[in-house]
Amino acid sequence: MKKLLFALIFLSSLHFNAQESSHRADVLRYLTMNGTANQYSAAIDQLFELLGKQYQEHNISDEVWGELKKESTPELNKILNMLVSAYRGIYEHEDIKNMIAFYETSTGKQLLADKTALTSEQQKEASVFYNSPTGQKILTSEQQIAHRVGEVSEIWSRDLYRNLVDKLAEKGYVMQQ
Repeated sequence: MKKLLFALIFLSSLHFNAQESSHRADVLRYLTMNGTANQYSAAIDQLFELLGKQYQEHNISDEVWGELKKESTPELNKILNMLVSAYRGIYEHEDIKNMIAFYETSTGKQLLADKTALTSEQQKEASVFYNSPTGQKILTSEQQIAHRVGEVSEIWSRDLYRNLVDKLAEKGYVMQQ
């Protein structure tokens, strides 16, 4: 009996972990398809431009910058994983699936690319989506998700900046006051 109970607990934990992994993967997919991943990748590039200006007098070699830029991918993954937590705190897995399904349509893609160019038919399709339970949740949680994303972004960007400045200092480059 104990073995059966243990087996049931073990199998249910595997099922739960699989569901959690699927939810996480879907949020990451959504963040990629809606342009969030590209925005943070661009933010990393802009941070390197800022650091290049701040350390301009040091004539830091391309090799050193290249070494630091190797951290871009792990940092991008870090912020996306932080955002997964923010999104999962607001949107159920079913909501994320519905969002993915909508944004994979031509209407969803056009909405992301340029909402001012939506055809009248696409406007109707968008209206149907935003009147659905998931669409309503998106609309009613806009401020909440923006607040959470803002907090996460601030923490991440501050830590990334500090980390890069510390690595430059370790290499002997100290920012001029």
